[in-house]
Amino acid sequence: MENNKLQTQQLPKSISDSVLQRVTQFREAGELRLPPDYSPENALKAAHLVLLETKNKDGKLALEVCSKESIANALLKMIVLGLSVMKKQCDFIVRGTQLCCDPEYTGNIALAMRYGGLKHHKGNAIFNGDDFKFEVGVDGRRKLIHHKQDLASIGGDVIGAYVTYELEDGTQDMEIMNINQIRNSWLQGAAKGGSIAHKNFTDQMAIKTVYNRMTKLLIRASNDAPLMGDNGSDDNEQKPDVVSEAKQEVLNKANAEEIAFEDIPNEAPQAATEPEPAQQQEAPAQSTNSQTEIPY
Repeated sequence: MENNKLQTQQLPKSISDSVLQRVTQFREAGELRLPPDYSPENALKAAHLVLLETKNKDGKLALEVCSKESIANALLKMIVLGLSVMKKQCDFIVRGTQLCCDPEYTGNIALAMRYGGLKHHKGNAIFNGDDFKFEVGVDGRRKLIHHKQDLASIGGDVIGAYVTYELEDGTQDMEIMNINQIRNSWLQGAAKGGSIAHKNFTDQMAIKTVYNRMTKLLIRASNDAPLMGDNGSDDNEQKPDVVSEAKQEVLNKANAEEIAFEDIPNEAPQAATEPEPAQQQEAPAQSTNSQTEIPY
């Protein structure tokens, strides 16, 4: 029994090493580029710790119920997106025998700032009793006119939420949702808006929902220019903003299909060495490490 426990503890290290090796191969072949401020080594070490505590809805460890391939693909997706599970930018969710990596709203903000040109942003909840006014300009963009609150209204019934933001090119806009839209959005999730966080911190969960809507278009309409920028090497000059077919295949597989990691051992090794640093259907079962606290 102790041996099985030891193997379970060593399993994420074994899979992490295999994922890091595969990521290194992709990068050396020029098939994958990561942001210069992102360390896949650090992200995988942090994910190792999180995986040891990740459980399904029945309290069983993800390492015991999830396939090794799904764990490897969840880690790979985290790396390809350039996110950190330790920072709550993404979350490991157990769905049956599959481990999934789902971006959190903080991860969507990070992606929008990294790829979508997001420069400044601020989200607020609108409470019953607030003096709130906005307008829609001739260009179709929303603009906040004023939002006046007092202590009496803060913490009351939430009637909506909004996010004002500015892009790198100077464009200013605003995303706003009323409480009915927000609750309809919550109904699409596993908790259906009925979690403790939704009930006790409605204002923060509402802001989180509006952030997800705001960042969605910025992320999906973005390109890889930040990854292809000139760093002083001739390589970047010879390869303009073009995403290779191989890299696109990696991105597609990381977000859709499973990638077979044939080098993952069937049994966890008794002694694992540190990896060399690289050069730069049923209802979903949510894991217990999912972000249920207030989304700050």
